[in-house]
This record gives sequence, structure tokens and C-alpha cells, in this order.
Amino acid sequence: MSSSQEILGALRKLEDNLAERLGQQMDALRLEMNARFDAIEVRLDRLETEYQMITAALRRIEERLDAHDAERDQLRTDVAALKARVAHLNERIQAIESKLED
Repeated sequence: MSSSQEILGALRKLEDNLAERLGQQMDALRLEMNARFDAIEVRLDRLETEYQMITAALRRIEERLDAHDAERDQLRTDVAALKARVAHLNERIQAIESKLED
């Protein structure tokens, strides 16, 4: 029969082997997790860059729309002024025509 010391020695050796294997597996897991976090960080950085680009593009579009709104308002004002002038000219033409008919 084996002595208790031999059994304890064998158990310690087994425990050491298990601890070493577990440590190796933990190291591998840690490396895999770090790689995945690095990949996520790269994707987040890319998304942040795209977000900034989209925000800048929207800002430019809004500025152009504001400029177009101002131009449209000016055109409306000009058209209203032209309509008033045409109406005034029509009144003058009618007045002249009525004087000529008399």
C-alpha cells in the first residue's frame, strides 16, 4: 500500500498540474477577451469618427438650408413688390385707356 505521504505528494502534484493548466487557460481567455475588447474599441472609434462626419455634414446642410430660406424669403418679397408694381402699372394703363376712350 501507498503511504499517506505518497498520496499527499501525488495529490499536490495533481493540484499543481491542474493549477498550471487552469492558469494557462485563464491566460488564453484573458488574451481572447483583450483581443475582443480591442476589436470593439476599434469599431467604436470608427463609429465615433463617422458620427462626427455625419454631424459636420448635417451642420453644412442646415447652413445651406438657412441660406436657401433667406433667398426664398427675399424672392417672395421681390415677387410681391413686382406684383404691386404690375398692379399699379395696370391701373395706370386702364386710366390712360379710359382717357383715350373719352
